[in-house]
Amino acid sequence: MSTPVQKTVKVQLVSTIRHPNVQEETINIKTKGILTLKGQQNYLVYEESQNEKTIRTTVKLSGQNALILRSGGVKMRLPLERGEFQTGSYETQYGTMIITTNTKHLHFEVGRFQVEYELIINEEVAGTYTLELTYTEAE
Repeated sequence: MSTPVQKTVKVQLVSTIRHPNVQEETINIKTKGILTLKGQQNYLVYEESQNEKTIRTTVKLSGQNALILRSGGVKMRLPLERGEFQTGSYETQYGTMIITTNTKHLHFEVGRFQVEYELIINEEVAGTYTLELTYTEAE
């Protein structure tokens, strides 16, 4: 079994959120992270700050599917698989909410990950999300 390879990377995340009847919102985050290659699997871990809370995000990247795990200020498990409905979870102060993703587009190549998905809560589309994650080796 091979040893995982880790690199420090510069991460840029551009997230566009479209909720029904609400103006589109775009979030742009630049941070540093750690890219780990375990066998053929890529994992990107980075931290961001939202509402004065630190959120640690782990993204398991591949060409067919991805998994976004968030912990800290936000706890979420978001599975993504192109053309498939997937069940995840989002923890709130009132308990865990079951969420579903319907992935419309998913593309991964080294240094770049793109996904577009519908977030479904209680069988209704809560919004359409587009994420573009790019990373380059840090100096």
